[in-house]
Amino acid sequence: MENPFNPSSGAASAPDLIPAGTLSWAMLTVKEKKNSKESNGEYYTIELTLLDGEFEGRKVFEMIPNIYDTNNSEKWRRGAIGSITRIFESSGWFKPSDPASYNAFAGKPFEAIMLGMDGQRVAIKVKVEKSKDPAYADKNKVGEWLSPNPASGGYADYQRLIGGQGAVQQARVGAFAPAAPQPAPTAGAPAWIKKPADSNAPF
Repeated sequence: MENPFNPSSGAASAPDLIPAGTLSWAMLTVKEKKNSKESNGEYYTIELTLLDGEFEGRKVFEMIPNIYDTNNSEKWRRGAIGSITRIFESSGWFKPSDPASYNAFAGKPFEAIMLGMDGQRVAIKVKVEKSKDPAYADKNKVGEWLSPNPASGGYADYQRLIGGQGAVQQARVGAFAPAAPQPAPTAGAPAWIKKPADSNAPF
């Protein structure tokens, strides 16, 4: 009998991937806090569940490093600051028209930032990341965090998304407009979450 097993068994093929360039609203869920094997730097894994269009329900996975942990590279931390800013602009925590809103997490530990991010609805542009190892399949990642901030690189695609691209139908566009940010739940929350002691925390 022919052996059905090989290093690429079960690997996703191109048709199984969400096409690069797909724009969608997604629900962001913080999954785990980990430390990298290379530097012991702290990072969090996140899951993004697409909320609209033909790929509704599909998931994209990403990692966000602790921007205050110097075990993480400066390049990774600097990139994460930009990503986090776009995420909170998209979800409504940060408002480009109100610079003071960007102080919502000032002085808070990084865990508080991730708590505020958990459960938020964000806008993304999907990309396909090519695997450098033939034993592993290509995978979907976030190509751009879309934002209502005109100064951001994802502004044009954000406008396309709220204009209807990626929505199941044009009439549903309003349902996907950014809403007021929702507090992340603390009851039964993941083990990494510790409610900040500061009663003025924004969640």
